[in-house]
Amino acid sequence: MPTLDESTYTHCRLFLRSDARVSTRLTPHKPVEVQIPHAGIPSHPSGAHGTPAALAPHTAHTIASSPDVGTTTVCVIIVTWNRKKDVDNILRSLSKQDFPRHHMHVIVVDNSSTDGTLNHLSALWHPDAIVENATDKAHEPRFEPPLYPNLDRPNAAGFASLTLVRNHSNMGGCGGFNTGLSYISHAFASRGNPPDFAWLVDDDADVPPSALAELIRAAATDPHIGIVGSRTVDISNKHTTIESTIYLNREVGAMGDAPPPQHPRFESHNEWIKHVGGPRGEGTYSGLRDVDVVSACSMLARWSAVEKIGFWDWRYFIYCDDADWCLRFAKAGYRVVLNLDAVVYHTPWNLKLTVARIYYSQRNMLWMLQKVLPTATLRKAMRRRMAAILRDSLRASLHRRLFHAEVIRRTADDIAVNRAGKLDNDGPSPEATIDCFRNANLLHAHKRIAVVCCHPASIAWADQLRVLVSQSINPTAGEAMPHWTYITRNDVPDHAGLNEPAATRPYRLIYAGHRLSRLRRQFRVITQRPSLIVVFDQTTDFPAVWGRWNLHLDSRKLITGQLERDGLGPKAAFLWRWCWSALRCARFALTVKPFASNTKFG
Repeated sequence: MPTLDESTYTHCRLFLRSDARVSTRLTPHKPVEVQIPHAGIPSHPSGAHGTPAALAPHTAHTIASSPDVGTTTVCVIIVTWNRKKDVDNILRSLSKQDFPRHHMHVIVVDNSSTDGTLNHLSALWHPDAIVENATDKAHEPRFEPPLYPNLDRPNAAGFASLTLVRNHSNMGGCGGFNTGLSYISHAFASRGNPPDFAWLVDDDADVPPSALAELIRAAATDPHIGIVGSRTVDISNKHTTIESTIYLNREVGAMGDAPPPQHPRFESHNEWIKHVGGPRGEGTYSGLRDVDVVSACSMLARWSAVEKIGFWDWRYFIYCDDADWCLRFAKAGYRVVLNLDAVVYHTPWNLKLTVARIYYSQRNMLWMLQKVLPTATLRKAMRRRMAAILRDSLRASLHRRLFHAEVIRRTADDIAVNRAGKLDNDGPSPEATIDCFRNANLLHAHKRIAVVCCHPASIAWADQLRVLVSQSINPTAGEAMPHWTYITRNDVPDHAGLNEPAATRPYRLIYAGHRLSRLRRQFRVITQRPSLIVVFDQTTDFPAVWGRWNLHLDSRKLITGQLERDGLGPKAAFLWRWCWSALRCARFALTVKPFASNTKFG
């Protein structure tokens, strides 16, 4: 299939004229048809809004040959779990779309929430149907006959239909979107009423009124466009773009916002960057860009292409599932494009990172590479990535992050044995911080607490922790304030607590970032062995070997923590498991072959 360079597509807009003659046939679970008279698709002047002026002549030719938009139906899929207020907000955003609501069939997939999401949405939005999906396997949906609670009145948003699908188990974002796609196939396509597009939207996103019309407008420029994505803008700062172009570096197996030098879009991307300044920030962005990946935060997929490509890889649970889908579309000859004018407001992804989420992203990334890389390149990338994961695991075990090390080890091991779905153990259960101290029998004057301070703000966090502990001590129960040591890197500002009396001031153990300094300071840790070592945000570069307990705290919420047992015994048991995993992963990396699913789920 001949393709044009992505920079040849400039900004164009679909006008839904106020005098359009609209005729609808509205029945539950049947797409409506909307007739839209011919509308021109004008383009911006050459070079406007970040489009290189030198590329404008070819752009105009492309737009002139774009097909007209006639009858269009869209099924919108939203997946949620225990975020009923967020779902309510995104439904309000969808109800305000410039795109006609009578074109939109909205499907909310509830991943077995426990916060009353289903009842909340049912009371507020009066869905046309509630459907039970009685399965715990994302790739084996079992839709029960729908309930019609509001046959006497339409849904409150005025959508063509609003359906709530309740999964009987939490199948993650991946399983949730697969449920939505399966329901479209079950309730629409199999009955002869397939939609033109499926629009996948995150439940905690916010979309401006023009979002869907912009996505449809982009898809209308070329029938070979399989997926159209949105430019992601910080929901708390709507002038800042946090994600736009995404490309895959096939040599190293990583994604980034710029293509690598060997990528076919390397030159055109650099030309675009010269005009806009960068793929993120407060620049002005407009037009279409051909990319490798767009985010399911807001992703429009052509349904006829979905039926050929299949649904999401059921193994993933969360993360990389949308990237995997995009690469499969491209492999089948479809274009994946980013519409810079189609904005979605969302929280930056790095603010959501947890140990478990890192597990999913690393595991699924390597599974994804199995589908797109040839054997020789795949084995080279797999050896490099597996070795890096195992090194990170070993390093974490020596730096007071033992359960983190175990999760990382499991990442590599599960890749090798193809263990799919949800991670079954992501560390000790969180509990109140003061209860962690009591459970480890640490509230005594002879106990010593060490706090690793390697972040610029960590001294302040450590002081807040000491205040929290001191205010919670119960002297009548024999509790007393333990001794405190701040293990502080020499580039961390240390102004807090300097005016304290010497009797209560924590001892400072200063170390430098280089290896020799950290090894020298181990003598002090051995001679004044701490009973507990506190680590903030799963980040530490001080390899304290001694110490029976670790306490992991989130700096944003110091009142709860995760207490884990450490020491020579637990470390030795971990190292035994690590060695077996290393052997298994080495064999896998040397013999791995490209993967092709034999089902529509992956």
